[in-house]
Amino acid sequence: MSIRAIVVLPVLMVSTLLWGCNGPTKEGIKARSEAAQRMNFVSAQIHFDQARQAFNTGQFDRAIREITYAIQVNPKSAEYDVLKGRIYLETHKLEAAIESFNNALTKDAKLAEAHYYSGIVYQRWSNDEKAYESYSKAHEIEPANAQYMLASAESLITLGKIDEAWEMTELKLKYFEHNAALRQLQGQIALLQGDPARAAELLGQARLLNPDDDLLLEELMWAQFAGQKYGACHESAKQLQGRLKEERPDLFHLEARCLALMNRGPEAREHYLKLSRLRPADPTVWSELGALTWDLGDYRGLLECSTRLISLAPDRHEGYMLRGIYERHQGKSDDARKYFELASQRASDTALPHMLLGQLMEEAGDRSGAAVAYNKALSAEPDSDQARDLLSRLNGVAAVPTNAPAN
Repeated sequence: MSIRAIVVLPVLMVSTLLWGCNGPTKEGIKARSEAAQRMNFVSAQIHFDQARQAFNTGQFDRAIREITYAIQVNPKSAEYDVLKGRIYLETHKLEAAIESFNNALTKDAKLAEAHYYSGIVYQRWSNDEKAYESYSKAHEIEPANAQYMLASAESLITLGKIDEAWEMTELKLKYFEHNAALRQLQGQIALLQGDPARAAELLGQARLLNPDDDLLLEELMWAQFAGQKYGACHESAKQLQGRLKEERPDLFHLEARCLALMNRGPEAREHYLKLSRLRPADPTVWSELGALTWDLGDYRGLLECSTRLISLAPDRHEGYMLRGIYERHQGKSDDARKYFELASQRASDTALPHMLLGQLMEEAGDRSGAAVAYNKALSAEPDSDQARDLLSRLNGVAAVPTNAPAN
C-alpha cells in the first residue's frame, strides 16, 4: 500500500463515521475538516522528510517531486519553500532558487534561513550589496548563528569594507571564542590590512581550535612567512609536508628559504641542491641558490648557478650579476664589468646590479660612471638606503635617511 493511501484511508474512515445515518452535524463537519487538515499536514510532512533525505543523498529529481507535492498539500509552510530553493541552488537553477526563497519570505519574513540562502544566490550573481543585505538580515534575526555572522563579515570584505568586517568579528569574539572559522577570518582580514604578524597569531589560534585542517595550516604557514616568523614557518611547512601523501616541491622550497633567512646556510644549501634536482629548469631556484653560495663564499657553486641562469633565463639579470661577482672574485675586472653592465641593462626594478657596477667603476677611478650607476640604483629602488649612501659618499655629502623630515 502506498504512503498516500495510508494517509488518505483514515480520512475516509473518519468521514464515514461522522456522516452516520442522519447526515452530518455542524460539529461533525468541523471535526471532519480538522481531521482532514491534520492528515494533510502529516502527508506533507512525510513528503518533506523524504525530499530532505533525497536532497542529502544527491537525488535531486526525486527531491523536487517530493517537495513540490508537500507544498501543494501544505502551501503555508515557508520551510518547504526553503528546501525547494536549496535543491534548485544545488542544481544551479538560480532564478528558480531565488523565487522559492522569496516565496518563503512572503510566508515568513523572519525566517533567517531564507535570507541566508538568498544571500548565496546574490553572491553567485556578483550582486554583493544584495548579498550583504541578505546575510546581515539573517544575522540580525539569529545573532547566535556563527555561520550567518561570518557570511556577513565576508560580504563586507568583498565590498572592500575591511575595517567594518574587522569590527563586526571583534564584537562577536566573546560569543564565538571557540569558533575556529572566526579566528581564521580575522587572520585573513589582518592580512588584508597589511599586518601579517597579527594574521599569523590569529591563524595560529584558529589552528589550535581546528588542528586537523590542512588548508588552515597552509594559510598559517604563508602568513608566518610574510610576517617574518621564519622559524615557525619552517616548522609549519615541515608539518604540512609530513601530513601529505606526496612530497610538494613548493613546500620544500619554502623550507629552504626559511633556513636561509634564519642564517642556517649549510642546511639551506642542501635543500636548494635537492630542489635544483627536483626542478632543474626553475630559474628562481638557481637564483636563490646562487645568492646563498655567494653568501657562503662558495664561488665554484656560484659559477655553476650563473651558467645555469644565463642559459635558462637570458632576459633576467641574476645570471649575469652572479657571473660578474665570480669574475670580480677571480680578479678579472674587465670581465666583471661586462657582466655587471649586462645585468644592469636587465634590472629595471632591482638596485643591486647597478650598485655592484657602480662600486667596480668607483674602484677603477670612473667616478662619473659610478654616479650614473648609483642613480640608476635609486631609480630602480627609491627607498634603498644603501644606494643613497653610496651616491652621497661618492659626492661627499652626508646621506639623508629616507624618513627624514623635509626642510
